[in-house]
Amino acid sequence: MLLNVSTGWCYSDEEKNTIKQFISDQFNGNAPKPKRLWVKAELKSQIQKILSRPIKQLSYRYWHVDNKSIWILDEIGKERDITTAVIIKGQQIEQVKVLVYRESRGGEVQVPWFTQQFVGASPDDNWQKKIDSISGATLSVNAMKKQAELALFLQKQISQSKDKP
Repeated sequence: MLLNVSTGWCYSDEEKNTIKQFISDQFNGNAPKPKRLWVKAELKSQIQKILSRPIKQLSYRYWHVDNKSIWILDEIGKERDITTAVIIKGQQIEQVKVLVYRESRGGEVQVPWFTQQFVGASPDDNWQKKIDSISGATLSVNAMKKQAELALFLQKQISQSKDKP
């Protein structure tokens, strides 16, 4: 049975459980209810620019407590979706973790030596150029970069909306 969760993608029960368990673990078993950031017209073109493709998604779900947010994002590698969790504390990436990797190649993007490269990235620096590529996994690497950049962008949007009177 497939269930539609968070971003419009369909997850199997096993994938859904993996995502739920990850979120629960990150909040010490006390996961908050997810929140939703709606894709308004002014955001749509910026998101499309980050992803280098048109988007149909109407919203992004995230989990937020205090200064920590988790974004579960899906992006196509070469042929299949990669489901990734991007944890942001403040305005910096604290962790990137591939939760579901569906491609037949490029699985090296799941290993810590690769995902650690994203830690400390913020929306205002030029971190993308510091991410080492992986031979044979260029499209998966690019998908991961897009997910990280998108998470930072979305986080900035919710932070700015909290600052408004």
